[in-house]
This record gives sequence, structure tokens and C-alpha cells, in this order.
Amino acid sequence: MSDTAHYRFQSDQARRLARQVTDATVRQQLLEMAEEYGRYADLIEARSTEPAPAAAH
Repeated sequence: MSDTAHYRFQSDQARRLARQVTDATVRQQLLEMAEEYGRYADLIEARSTEPAPAAAH
């Protein structure tokens, strides 16, 4: 599993758990974790699609 896929999976898991818990504080923390995991995945994805810097001669 790639790093991006791993973080997206974790994000999905946190969202699923948030839908199941009844405690509002825990739910909010899980949703925040899901957002953070999503941001990590986005950053990794963006870095992997950036063009390589030109070599200096």
C-alpha cells in the first residue's frame, strides 16, 4: 500500500468510526483526525506529481 493510499484509508476509517460513536467530543476528534490524514495524503500526492528540479550544470 502506498503512503497516499495508507493515509486515505486511515481518513476513511476515522470517518466511519465518527459516524458510529455517540460521544460528541470523540466524534469531533475523529473527524479532525480524518481531515489531517486527508491533508497528509494530499501533500504526498502533490509532491509525487511535482516536476523534478532541473539539474545545475
